[in-house]
Amino acid sequence: MSNIVSILYFKSIIYFSRIHRTILLMSNGRFMNKLVGLNMLLLSTTGRRTGQIKDTPLLYLEDKGTYYCVASFGGNDRHPQWFMNLVAHPRVQLLVRQRRFAATAYVTSGEERNEAWRSLTKYYPPFAKYQDRTNRIVPVVRLDPD
Repeated sequence: MSNIVSILYFKSIIYFSRIHRTILLMSNGRFMNKLVGLNMLLLSTTGRRTGQIKDTPLLYLEDKGTYYCVASFGGNDRHPQWFMNLVAHPRVQLLVRQRRFAATAYVTSGEERNEAWRSLTKYYPPFAKYQDRTNRIVPVVRLDPD
């Protein structure tokens, strides 16, 4: 990807995410909780620098009441801000469909990460392409409801 195309691509992800976030918030999760048939949640993290609440829509898979998300940022070489926030402050809020609840975030590793990664890339194959675009290991986050 050329530098200019790369910049435009990542900016488009950010702009669409803002629109998506606004619709999820305004509808309390009624609208856009699915995107092209894929499950979407709204993750609320505490900003690591500002202390302010930051809301981010994310694709997720649920397994027995636990939620898994990928910190791909479309294959950017940097981790997304939401990921850096939850590493600093793992207590988060989720809006799943029309349900709000507290959760604790964990960065998976080892076999747990590998198993979740396989499931997530099967559910959304572009995640594998995002991993190919970057040198960083794309994190998988587990969100455990309280």
